[in-house]
Amino acid sequence: MFRIAYIVDHLQIGGAQKHLLRVIESLDRDQFQPEIWTAAAEPGELADEFRARDTPVYAVGIRESLMRPATLGLVWKMARELRRRKVDIVHGYLFEGNFLAALSRIFRSTPVTFVAKRSLDRYDRRDRRLAAAFSNQVADKVLVNAGAVGDLVRDHEWCPRGKILEIPNGVEFPAAAVRRPLDPTRPTIGMVGRLGWKKGYEFALEAFALLRQRIPGLQVEIVGEGNLRDELLLQRHALDLEDCVHFLGRRNDVPTLLPRWDIYLLSSVIEGMPNALLEAMAAGLPVVTTRAGGCGEIVENDVSGLLVDTHNAAAIATALERVLTEPDVAEALASAGRERVRETYSLAAMIESMENAYRAALQDAGFKIPVKSAENKGDSRNSENSLLPNASGGNI
Repeated sequence: MFRIAYIVDHLQIGGAQKHLLRVIESLDRDQFQPEIWTAAAEPGELADEFRARDTPVYAVGIRESLMRPATLGLVWKMARELRRRKVDIVHGYLFEGNFLAALSRIFRSTPVTFVAKRSLDRYDRRDRRLAAAFSNQVADKVLVNAGAVGDLVRDHEWCPRGKILEIPNGVEFPAAAVRRPLDPTRPTIGMVGRLGWKKGYEFALEAFALLRQRIPGLQVEIVGEGNLRDELLLQRHALDLEDCVHFLGRRNDVPTLLPRWDIYLLSSVIEGMPNALLEAMAAGLPVVTTRAGGCGEIVENDVSGLLVDTHNAAAIATALERVLTEPDVAEALASAGRERVRETYSLAAMIESMENAYRAALQDAGFKIPVKSAENKGDSRNSENSLLPNASGGNI
């Protein structure tokens, strides 16, 4: 059995954290035993979700900026612990997780190191850009979830092309579509995402104001929390949308909300590869999305969804109106979108690609990869390597 340490900034609710939770749930536990490390001293609200899935959580213990000399001492302690438990792979996520993974490699804590870039965030500060470039150079592979993200890593973070490995996001595929028959007197649009600038909600609200003039019974439900909530509530009031647009806050039951939506909208101005968009398509909802980042890779315009330019409220309104007023178009987009996810963006395909990447890197590092069979599911190194650490985890 090979042990993997995933290092992430924190375990607060976010796209990368939810993705990592799906990875933990789906890994082949006969070959891979995961554990989680957070840069933050307090891991975050999702820590118990990981522990409940037989995955210990540890904290590196960084309480201030990562870019401080004291970080090296904490990383040395982490690397010593990784060596003691014979961890085989370190896989970093997000800026701090990637940097810590690279530093642990310098301390020779594990044979294999991966880092991951999952968004189109650019680092304007030179020290952070250099740290990202350092992480990319040290790692064996840099995993990206979209071609647009790979281009950014290569051009902005000076990553060698040969190190970049694209593994698109994958989601669970429901057995049946959940889409309901459209009620033309009260059509409902759904949105899911953090209430931050990247999601472009201000353009969505402007689009709803335009659309309601054409579809008086329009309803909108927005799931998520974030620092722009108060600002968006003020904009909703200014646009006289308080009886139309409903902010539902943070919800853990989004799958139960999908059946009451007629269409899914993503108005992002910057995006990696959004799982929420994939999940809506898999559920059989027609989608309208901007061309931001990986969205334009997921959706084939006018085939599996409608694509519009970013920062364009009028284009969003026009696309939404077309789907809501042309049932044949809505049905065709929904069917093709669901099939698109089934063929290209399944959770099983993503996990298989990740596990294959791990096996290839381990083999390059000199490990013998056992052939899986009913009789042979044992440890590839020795029995000590398969011993689990204290499942409660903790600080070092």
